[in-house]
Amino acid sequence: MSNFSIVQEKEFPLLKRKNFTLQAEFPKKPTPSGTEVKKEVAAFLKSDEKKIAVRHIKQVFGSNAALITVHVYQDEKSLKDIEEIKKRKKKEGDQQGGKENQAKK
Repeated sequence: MSNFSIVQEKEFPLLKRKNFTLQAEFPKKPTPSGTEVKKEVAAFLKSDEKKIAVRHIKQVFGSNAALITVHVYQDEKSLKDIEEIKKRKKKEGDQQGGKENQAKK
């Protein structure tokens, strides 16, 4: 189990979520994966795993600590709707970037 502390908390009522930046310490262990982080953050924040999206895990070089950014949604529908839009935009951006790179060659 990691030790967590809340560094920053922001609420976004229109998106029906709260953004948390957490500092995690995991002594003598490798950096945990996204699924492991999701389980531990759900227990720490006393929330359901299905309402949490792990956005970033930034390892602090040379230490057993990381900054973790998570979004905690009010319900599963909001999570699916918003995260799906983000994935779609990223995918469309990758496709457009590929076409531009091919045109330059």
